[in-house]
Amino acid sequence: MPRALRPDILLLALVGQTFLSASLFAGEISGKLTPPERVKSVSALDRGAKMTYPATFDPKTGEYRAQNLPAGTYDLLLETTAGKIEGANLKVRDEESKPAPQSLKPSELDREELAKIGLWLAGLYAERSKDREKARPESFIVHMREARVSSAAIVAGGKTLDVPLKEDEPATLADELIGLTVLVRERNKLPPDFDLSAGLAEDAPITVTSVPPELTEKDRAWILDWVARLYTFENKNRVLDMDGNGQHARVLVEAVRDKQEGLTLDVKEPTAFWRVEIYELNKHYGGWSKDKTTVLFREQVPLRVFRTYRWTWDKRLGGIVVSAEGTTTVAPCEVPEKLDPAKGRTPY
Repeated sequence: MPRALRPDILLLALVGQTFLSASLFAGEISGKLTPPERVKSVSALDRGAKMTYPATFDPKTGEYRAQNLPAGTYDLLLETTAGKIEGANLKVRDEESKPAPQSLKPSELDREELAKIGLWLAGLYAERSKDREKARPESFIVHMREARVSSAAIVAGGKTLDVPLKEDEPATLADELIGLTVLVRERNKLPPDFDLSAGLAEDAPITVTSVPPELTEKDRAWILDWVARLYTFENKNRVLDMDGNGQHARVLVEAVRDKQEGLTLDVKEPTAFWRVEIYELNKHYGGWSKDKTTVLFREQVPLRVFRTYRWTWDKRLGGIVVSAEGTTTVAPCEVPEKLDPAKGRTPY
């Protein structure tokens, strides 16, 4: 019969096991919810492992922290005074290798024009921002989509400040940029959609970074219509949210069967069949197709209970990547007083 372990050896073994567990699961998620009085609890969901990790929540500051998480991707679950708000991962992974950013050297004449553009954008920011701050720009960033400016920002004091553009200003800015000597020379090498970053210091380069095409309103309309026309067991299909670009999209879809006519299943009372899924759509040769479906939730419940649900979904709380070490900070999120019926189930 084996001898019992000595108490000191057993203690060392337990301490070692505890240390090993802590080192394996050292990831964290932190953030802040406002107003805090609307929050009852916060949890982190690992859907792949089907695990739920409760987070600590400060009812005074609204700050939360989920600790000792294995590396992975998480969605947050909020229990609020309005109901349940659950994160959904609609972030599209870039499956294609991105070309390296182009670093271009402006001519002396280009530098003069870049300085004028930077000051002009800084003036617009000071004129239209709430703080009326006169920012001294260090660089500026312009998002170009099919030779058009979609948005612009200046970088000042280490902060990126969005510049509101009105009327013909995007077209004016695009003309000024495309007319730069260095861009004229590289015109045939420029991607159709790119982000341009121009430093204003001496010898600072212009950096052109290729980006995927945007998910257009036409794309969104096609996806909404396609989901609404799906022929499934459920009698109601709708899109709760979507995200992506002009090549890949992730679509949050709700499917409900609340019609009892033609139901062959043996149920004791009127029943609802409810599914919430993520469709992964990809554009092939100009048309969209569904390549993968991920089920987030599936339930069969009495219709009288289903009609009382307060349960919605929010992409801001989804797809949070946690590494084996360190803290992932989520952007501050405002908790609504009432849930949005377009995002899930509400009784009103």
